[in-house]
Amino acid sequence: MPVVDLECGRLEELAGSGGVLEMLPFLGLDIESEAGGAVRVEYSPNRPDYSTEYGIALGLQGLAGSRTGIYPLRVDSSGYSMRADESVSDVRPRVTGIAARGRLSDHLIRQIIAMQEDLHDGLGRRRRAASIGVHDLD
Repeated sequence: MPVVDLECGRLEELAGSGGVLEMLPFLGLDIESEAGGAVRVEYSPNRPDYSTEYGIALGLQGLAGSRTGIYPLRVDSSGYSMRADESVSDVRPRVTGIAARGRLSDHLIRQIIAMQEDLHDGLGRRRRAASIGVHDLD
């Protein structure tokens, strides 16, 4: 089972609630360890939304009833285009991308990379069904 490292203070801030450690099991998350304001939780590979503190915070908001429903995302055209070479069409028949703007903290970058690896192993079937690349747009 995949594991995600969380900072308790940050999780409480994102969830808008205290006592998040007591609520984690109600989301189906198993606490593997706690130390110094951090917690490691194990989540189901069928719940990739729980692979980051943001996804878990949304689950906690729903559990607490402070925020429910689909999280609105604003998606605008980036002005970029992407094209896959025909030589890879048998291996990767579809390709898509997103250009995200803004500064990312080291903590967030580590979470994105951990999520990427968990998705590769689980839903991506060890990169046979899908693979993800994260690149600096610069």
